Amino acid sequence: MFCPKCGKPVPDGAAFCPSCGAPLQASASAAPSGSVSGFETLTKDQKAQEYWLWRFVSFVIDAIIVYLVLGILTALIALPALFTGGVGFFGLVFGGIAFLWGIIFVLYFAVLESTRGKSIGKGIFHLKVISKTGSNPTLGEALVRNVSKIYWLLLLLDVIIGLALSKDYQEKYTDHLMGTKVTRA
Repeated sequence: MFCPKCGKPVPDGAAFCPSCGAPLQASASAAPSGSVSGFETLTKDQKAQEYWLWRFVSFVIDAIIVYLVLGILTALIALPALFTGGVGFFGLVFGGIAFLWGIIFVLYFAVLESTRGKSIGKGIFHLKVISKTGSNPTLGEALVRNVSKIYWLLLLLDVIIGLALSKDYQEKYTDHLMGTKVTRA
């Protein structure tokens, strides 16, 4: 469990955060009593629903930023080949570009989260990624927690498995693996 005020990890069952002294009974990351999974919390708790809405919209903002820049760069590179009769080259570029774009997308998140604790989209919604220690994740932790973003279906599975296996509604499966969490900054 993490403190909702300062984001530092707190021991299970603690009534107050050992770092800042905030009361923990009404913690936003605590599941309602008797819940079985993050899914159950998500269906009953408005804060959980708002949390995932913020994460989704911040992800869309980041995707628009990254893919707009990549689209412009790709067009600048590929259009001359199209006009000079390099249709085979054009097909090759766009055949492999989706994979390359996915890698760049993952790197965008990993670099920003390991250096700033947040992507541009997360920053707009005052969300921050923290590690077990309460600091920014390492580059390795950030890479693993974001690897599912290489393809939308992998990201959806990451969220579904995380919510199904955890009582904490804030965890994707890769967040659980790395001990990272997205909290309000």
